[in-house]
Amino acid sequence: MKKKLKTWLWILVALFLIILFYFSFMSWKVNYTWKHSHGTPSDCIIILGAAVWDGKPSPALRERLDIAVEAYSSGLAPNIIASGGIGGSEPSEAETMKRYLMEKGVPERAILLEERSRSTMENLQNSQAIMMEKGYKTAVIVTHGFHAYRASLMARSLGITSTVEPVQIRPLSLTYYTLRECAGIAIFTLESIKMKTFSY
Repeated sequence: MKKKLKTWLWILVALFLIILFYFSFMSWKVNYTWKHSHGTPSDCIIILGAAVWDGKPSPALRERLDIAVEAYSSGLAPNIIASGGIGGSEPSEAETMKRYLMEKGVPERAILLEERSRSTMENLQNSQAIMMEKGYKTAVIVTHGFHAYRASLMARSLGITSTVEPVQIRPLSLTYYTLRECAGIAIFTLESIKMKTFSY
């Protein structure tokens, strides 16, 4: 009985150390990507959606849009894909983004709407379909810094040639968002392995 208990104790300790190592390494990776990522000249900018409040961009979405406006104005890309579906009774994230971008001087002809997505993966999948339709080969992804690494992993898994131009503003609950991203990356990785395993 004591031997079995000791074995289980070692297993629990080993699992704890593995989880600790994973979250420590992944937290470093998330923050490193955040601080060292920069967009490179591309065919389009993909803005990943965020919440809409009373028909207007939430503070988080506005931060992403301001980065996209800067990137567009500096000539980083000549086209913008505003990606985000409808949440509740609000207008779509994409339509809300379009209005804000035009208010900031981005011409309507430069803005493409993707209004069906409800997750980061759907943002990228649906934006990729628009890229293929328009003949775009490369993209700059605009999202928050803590989200940059997971977004780039997802884009790479879809075969999108991309760089990331992250929002550098530090969120109030940085630890929460970092740990959430670590968990999200783990789930994405496990789902990817599962899909590859069952596709054979």
